[in-house]
Amino acid sequence: MFEARLPQGRIVKLIVEAMKDLISEGNIDCTKSGLALQSMDGSHVSLVSLLLRAEGFEHYRCDRNISLGVQTAS
Repeated sequence: MFEARLPQGRIVKLIVEAMKDLISEGNIDCTKSGLALQSMDGSHVSLVSLLLRAEGFEHYRCDRNISLGVQTAS
């Protein structure tokens, strides 16, 4: 089971908007300690690294490690 709730869901939208100019896709790794994403841009010049700790969520539950594929391009 994976559940995550932020007090302001708009934060996720702002994060994706900031990343979409650099990367078109990536994997979000969900663990008990939080969410993590690392992805290189298409030309392998820039690295996007994101860590959202479980403590920063209003509610967070991750019973087993999972990976979520995301596309940031519209």
